[in-house]
Formats: sequence, structure tokens, C-alpha cells
Amino acid sequence: MSVRCAAAQNRRAFRVDRWLKNSVATATALMVMLATARAAPLPPFPPVTICGVVVEQSWTPARHEPGRTGFSGSLGRDRTFPARLRVVLENYTGIDATVARRINGFLSATELSDVDRVVVLLPSDNPDLLRGVHRLCVEGFTVRGDEGGTWTAYLRLVPAKN
Repeated sequence: MSVRCAAAQNRRAFRVDRWLKNSVATATALMVMLATARAAPLPPFPPVTICGVVVEQSWTPARHEPGRTGFSGSLGRDRTFPARLRVVLENYTGIDATVARRINGFLSATELSDVDRVVVLLPSDNPDLLRGVHRLCVEGFTVRGDEGGTWTAYLRLVPAKN
């Protein structure tokens, strides 16, 4: 074997060795990051006022969800979701289509993405709270949460005049 071939083999071996060390370091760093990962909260969502025509509503009783072992944030703890009304508003005002899509996305109402509708989840123990209401304004509506669930709140409900 010539001196030239031996030198080329040594360079190749050095490159492979350096690549392996870098790969191991990268894999180790990634594992540490994943092991210490924290909950991913929803991005900030300021309170908004939404008015619209009530086209659909349904009530869901409170439900308890057990935490999931090994997860951080609220997903790792037992949690209770309050009873709530799911109200779909059509011809809404107070927000634009981008904000409506964001709300629908947060609340997993993606079936409403391409239509002029927005869903609001209103915490309420009263399934008849909006019986007979055809137009509604939800003042101070906000959404927050993380991978364990989504929580909504509002300041006031105002049945709007037709």
C-alpha cells in the first residue's frame, strides 16, 4: 500500500469518526430536549366580542379526564372539563375571518373553516341558557389551554336584537 493510499484511508476514517461523534452528540441533545419537554400552551388569545345569529347549539355535561402517565402540563394531571354549550354563530361580527378560523382551530371545529361560521364554547351548567335566543353577543370571549385540553371563558352573554 502506498503512502498516498494510507493517508487517504486515514482521512476517510477521521471523517467517519467525526460524523459518528457529531451524530451521537446530536442524538443525545435531542433525547435530553424531549425528556425535559414542557407543556405547549396555546398562543395568547386576547378577549374578543363576537355577535352573530345562533344556527346551532348543543349542551355537554361536565366530564372528568384522567391524566396520562409520562406527560407534562395538564395532560399529565387529572382534569375536569366544565359543562358547556357549543354554539355556532353565523354572519358574525366583531372578529374577522382569520380570528374565526383561529378560534375554530383551537376548538377543533375545523369543519367550519371554509364557511361564514364560528363556534364558541360557553361554560354553563344550564342546558336551557340560550333557549329561544336567535341572535347573541358574547362579550370578552377568550380561549386558553394546552395539549391536555382547551378552556374558554366569557364576561357576559347579551341576547342581541334582530
